[in-house]
Amino acid sequence: MKLLYPVKACFVFALILCMASVKAQVPTSLTNGSCDGVVANFNTNDNGFNAPSIYGSIFDSSFYYNAARGYWSDYMPPFRTAAPGFPRVMSVISPPFANPNPTGTFNVGFYYIVGNPALDRFQVRIISVTETPQGTVSNVEASSGVQSFASWSTPQPYVDGVTTPVTEPTPFMGTFQGTVCIRLIDPDIVNNPNTTFRVEVAYLINNPTFAVFDNLSIGPVNIPLPVNFIGLVAERNPVTKSVDLKWDVSEEIDVSEYHVERSTNGISFTTAGSVPAKGKSIYTYNDNSVPSGTLYYRIKSVDLDRKFKYSGIIRLADNASNSFGSKLFVYPTPTNGDMVIEHKKLDGKAKMAITSLDGRVLKVISPTPGSSHTPVSISNLSPGVYLLKLTDENGYSETIKIIRN
Repeated sequence: MKLLYPVKACFVFALILCMASVKAQVPTSLTNGSCDGVVANFNTNDNGFNAPSIYGSIFDSSFYYNAARGYWSDYMPPFRTAAPGFPRVMSVISPPFANPNPTGTFNVGFYYIVGNPALDRFQVRIISVTETPQGTVSNVEASSGVQSFASWSTPQPYVDGVTTPVTEPTPFMGTFQGTVCIRLIDPDIVNNPNTTFRVEVAYLINNPTFAVFDNLSIGPVNIPLPVNFIGLVAERNPVTKSVDLKWDVSEEIDVSEYHVERSTNGISFTTAGSVPAKGKSIYTYNDNSVPSGTLYYRIKSVDLDRKFKYSGIIRLADNASNSFGSKLFVYPTPTNGDMVIEHKKLDGKAKMAITSLDGRVLKVISPTPGSSHTPVSISNLSPGVYLLKLTDENGYSETIKIIRN
């Protein structure tokens, strides 16, 4: 029987999924993929993924990281416990990954829970992030188009609290589970040392049940999990006048060493020293030869195969005793897309929002609890002036202006 969809829902879904700075130039073809290696299982943290809220005339929806359950869902007690509205669209976006697949291909796999796999839909997009002398360039290189879950998986019944025991089962969770594994084939996917790729997965849900996204794979089983930087802080030693740095990591696999990089302008960095990786969660380094004035630091993790990844950048202001900001501050400014927000230490209830000057919410950020620096990318925004508003756990808010070049 032919499935019918509300015309308005299909129009809004198509409009949202087509929004991108540049579309892929060549049509993408699809085959079954190879998805044995999970790069993000979300069991202990959100792995740096982001889920922007999607606003429309018929819905207001978003995935949220559910730490209690270890996956992304729109079921988020105590805020979302009743049956959700429909139709609705949600998306989740990964941090940049090196493509472990040959040029021209990208495997994407993920676990799902939905209400009706034949009626509910998903779309996968591959977004390149290329570092150039002029700045960071992002582009949509491949898109699966709108696909049904049933077409790319074998759905199995799911009963919340019974199929998989959970501490607070809900009768409104989707009733089917499965794993999608799809290979996108597109010559626009070009591997090079300066390019990484974000994976965006969007859901269109057509029933009043919650949905789940979990266990992202981007290829075969031998993909190493990247190191995840949780935080980086700097303090001036009042006795030695050196700078003491400390950083936290998680999921440290195949990391050889960490390079401590320092800058006086937040743009050009030099190596101040290095620390061998030893499978610890907390590392320290004492920078004994520091110039005067404001300093910027970042950590570069170097893998055994010499691939590398950077932490966010922190700022240690001139004459400041530490890098903890009591006031909201953003650098660099203006920015070509990537920036760091310096703020006071926040708990899990704090939120940041980037808005246009006319009040439209363009991006919502959830800072890591206990952190004082939050890296953010606004490379998808057009050049111009925007507002950044921080609301802390007590409801106090502060707003500053940011400029995108």
